[in-house]
Amino acid sequence: MRAAPSLLLIASTAVLFLGGAPAFAFDEFSDGYSPANFILRTDGLSLTWKGELEVEFHDIEGEGGPGHDSPTDTKTLGTRSPFVELDSFWLAIRLGLGEYVGFFSILDFRPDGARLGAAFADFRMASPGWLHHHMEAGYHTPFVKIDRRTERYPLIGTAYWREPELHLTYEARLDIARRTSLEAGLTLAMMRPLAPTGVQESTTEAGTINILGLGPAETFSGNGPVGGARLSLESFGVHLEAFGFVGRMAAEGGTDVLRSALPNYRYLDGGDQTDRYGDFRWAGARLGYHDHNIHFWAETIVAQEDMLTRYGGYAQLSYAIPFSIPGGWLPALEPLVRVETLRIQDSTALQSNGQALRSTAPINAVSWDYDILTLALISQLYRDLVRVRIEYYFIRERNGVAALSLNDVPFANNELLLQLELRF
Repeated sequence: MRAAPSLLLIASTAVLFLGGAPAFAFDEFSDGYSPANFILRTDGLSLTWKGELEVEFHDIEGEGGPGHDSPTDTKTLGTRSPFVELDSFWLAIRLGLGEYVGFFSILDFRPDGARLGAAFADFRMASPGWLHHHMEAGYHTPFVKIDRRTERYPLIGTAYWREPELHLTYEARLDIARRTSLEAGLTLAMMRPLAPTGVQESTTEAGTINILGLGPAETFSGNGPVGGARLSLESFGVHLEAFGFVGRMAAEGGTDVLRSALPNYRYLDGGDQTDRYGDFRWAGARLGYHDHNIHFWAETIVAQEDMLTRYGGYAQLSYAIPFSIPGGWLPALEPLVRVETLRIQDSTALQSNGQALRSTAPINAVSWDYDILTLALISQLYRDLVRVRIEYYFIRERNGVAALSLNDVPFANNELLLQLELRF
């Protein structure tokens, strides 16, 4: 059964202008973020169908084609020639059992294959009325993921909370006063494997300009649990949050990836030892404001992965400019700016072999530090169904080693993205 278009327009506009801060864990297809249009109900059951299609145009800095795209270029960036990709088609199927329980899934279809994006059981209730409970069990993104608003993820998001994990979470929200609430949550998850993940936005044209990130959950030898907690306070649009996770890295999917991805990692103290576990922990904090059409986030994360210590952060600000065009066309235009950084501690310190962890070679890009400026314009073109995004990324690499008299070598990989997003 399809809801009335006028109610959908009112609901989507309210979400866009009045909110944006998370209420419990972020769910890409929750009704607050992606209003339900197609629902079947029978005998206490409900079946909701939702979806999203993304078509993208990418243009990486520099001229591509014969004589410009050398074998090195195609290995590092894919190609500098402009290209169009079907980034993904998501189909979300959500089964409701009565008032409190749901079973949700996301199927992710791409031109080169398909995968399960999420599958989890969801339980929500209020008891008493001022205390809200949320439990989630299954395959889904970590409960600290947020709506980044852009297509591009901040690098610290790509590294730590972008990909799904197998977890069991519990969250509680205490309504303290009007528009003021306190949330706390605990999670127990399986360790995700480390894997190179691209600095460029495209997911189909992979290259070697990567950072190390936690990939999707998978089975591997020596895997173990990761525990986490989060605490947040929200009042009149202001959002404060702190979170932390701790576990242990196995040799497979962990310390072996550090040695293979970072050529000079083996020269750190103990870095040449194989078949061993390593320390793993990461923690972060956020400050946000979401009210009066303003959306602001600032986030920082510090992480230890065996002998590698990384830290980074970003701040972003956007303002949704409302329009009043009949028929649900162009409800808002939202300009956005984000500045971000990612650092590896002591990456320029000389090791026993006289070399540093970092080098200027593109094959060693996971050892680089990055500064990125993102400029974006988000157009909600038609109701909550169609969006157009224009994003440009200014990417600066820091790869020099002062102790070896090596200056930074800039890499031409700024990127333009034009995206058409259809939701239903």
